[in-house]
Amino acid sequence: MRLRQVSTGLGLSICMLCLLAPSPRATLCAQESPSFFPMSQVHAGLKGVGKTIFQGDQMTEFQVEVLGILRGVLAPKHDAILVKLSGGRVEQTGVVAGMSGSPVYIDGKLLGAVAVSFPFSKEPYGLVTPIEDMLSVAPANSTAGGNDKAESSANGGSMADLAFGHFVQVAGGGAGELRFVPDDSPSRPSAAQTAGDDAQSALAAALRLPVHFSGFDEKLIEQYAPQFRALGLEPLAGGALTGAPSMSAPATAAAPSAVDIAKVQPGQMISMLFMSGDFNLAADCTVTLREGDRVYACGHQVFQLGQTDIPFAPAHVLATIPALTVSFKVDDPGTPVGSIHQDRFGAIYGKIGDMAPTIPVRVSVKSDLGSTETYRFSLAQAPLISPLLLQLALVSAEGATERGLGPSTLALKGNIRLAGGEAVNLDDVLVSDSGPANAAGLMVAAPLNALLTSDFPDLHIEGIDLDMSVQNQDRAATLDAAWASKSEVRPGESIDVMTVVRTPAGESFTQRIPVKIPENVNSKTLMLVVGSGAAADAIEGRLTPLASPPHDLHRMVGALNKARRNNRMYAVLLAPESSFRLAGDEFPSPPPSLLQTFLSDTAGASRVTMSSTSVVGEFETDPVPYTVTGQQMLQLKVISVGE
Repeated sequence: MRLRQVSTGLGLSICMLCLLAPSPRATLCAQESPSFFPMSQVHAGLKGVGKTIFQGDQMTEFQVEVLGILRGVLAPKHDAILVKLSGGRVEQTGVVAGMSGSPVYIDGKLLGAVAVSFPFSKEPYGLVTPIEDMLSVAPANSTAGGNDKAESSANGGSMADLAFGHFVQVAGGGAGELRFVPDDSPSRPSAAQTAGDDAQSALAAALRLPVHFSGFDEKLIEQYAPQFRALGLEPLAGGALTGAPSMSAPATAAAPSAVDIAKVQPGQMISMLFMSGDFNLAADCTVTLREGDRVYACGHQVFQLGQTDIPFAPAHVLATIPALTVSFKVDDPGTPVGSIHQDRFGAIYGKIGDMAPTIPVRVSVKSDLGSTETYRFSLAQAPLISPLLLQLALVSAEGATERGLGPSTLALKGNIRLAGGEAVNLDDVLVSDSGPANAAGLMVAAPLNALLTSDFPDLHIEGIDLDMSVQNQDRAATLDAAWASKSEVRPGESIDVMTVVRTPAGESFTQRIPVKIPENVNSKTLMLVVGSGAAADAIEGRLTPLASPPHDLHRMVGALNKARRNNRMYAVLLAPESSFRLAGDEFPSPPPSLLQTFLSDTAGASRVTMSSTSVVGEFETDPVPYTVTGQQMLQLKVISVGE
């Protein structure tokens, strides 16, 4: 076997085959390589040394004593090595948050990475992830200068735990025509779940990565802390404890310098840059191994997403703060030098020189006083975390400009621009007594999450532009009355539905909803529900089952743009007749001959879903500068042509 020298911080040689091998061979390669200490020789009493940075760029060594191997302690077939740390700053700080990934060597051979600590312990104990577990996260075709992105979905992890909405078939629409329905609030841990998290073992808590913020209010970070913890991240006390990375443009703008690249070495801290600019969020851990331009770090997963693309940069440690629970590092991220490509159980894996695509975001906030403040930042294209961060940024931007208590109205306009000219358009009015920005943030985060989790190969988000205008007044209007221009209608006829909407000041205005009666209506009566977007969604939710997400990007954009808004009224036309759904397509008010054809086939009948009420049409008004609530129901009599 031919070996070549690589830079690992100790001038050791490494088995080239190991880094090229598929995952099942990683353990064998790690045992055969003279650079690695094999698990088969690990036993209690072994002494070694670890490396990390506690301040500045000065590498510090600490002592490690092996206490034994814990079989399957982290997951089935994932062993860990129990160790006791001593020497240097470790005596004061214990195992530090951000220290995950710190390499441990025995007899000059790499054993693995410090990955887990025990909060509240009186002495510094920890768990070491074996190096073979870390090597297994690299793609099987990993080669120097090659493509290190495995064929794996980016939608792994606890995606369902933080859903922002769902898709439904458009009632009365064409085959495959879908609508996106945002949830009132993203799914988040319940009180019982949060209590369960707090009561979890110290081991599970220690698996979270520390995250540092700047540009955010500390109280806001505390409010969102349960969602960050659900994602495996631990917001550090103090909130704004990191500087902005050295970049004024998206991470793809400039190639990394040789000086910055040279900083990425075993024991060096790195920051994964989820958000950079006027708002910053970075998750920190330590490099375990560097082989050429390939980097292994952390010793455990971040989200366990599989394939991902997150910019990373070397971080300058300003100080290490001892704490009673878990001590932490305060750092200043540098210029991005590469991208994290794999996020799996044993480690994160990235490549220097690969610049991850980011989403440029512009947010302008016009205050009630007439002044306008503009915020610019770059957002990583990471499912789960990026939509949450965008929502957080909008809340923070509005909070820095306007009051947080008392009735206020926020008008939002903007778009999510995609390559090829398509865009998800955003236009709504939101009212709240405690700041409407959270709802506005959700309205943008929901379609962004749907796009990022779609995994379409042709998806490229060119940017997000948002304009928010805030007024310190209540602009929540209520539907006061509704009537149709005709109470007797014919199939194919067009009528007008008039609505009277009353404002909080007692004034009222009217709106017209043009309604067309379908040609194929067989019913003698029709019900017309006139109401807000929320009321229309509720009706559709009762009558229309959930649908699978769109199968291509064009249909996805169409479904997202059909999401109902708060600043307009809707009319939903219902026929109290049978309808059926087959293979996702709805057939409202079907003729008896068609029903008989489908139901006579046993196999076909098993795939038919029946309903006693059909949605045969839906219509809407033009937008208004109010949030409109309420609903009313009208009855229309259908008469045939000869009557």
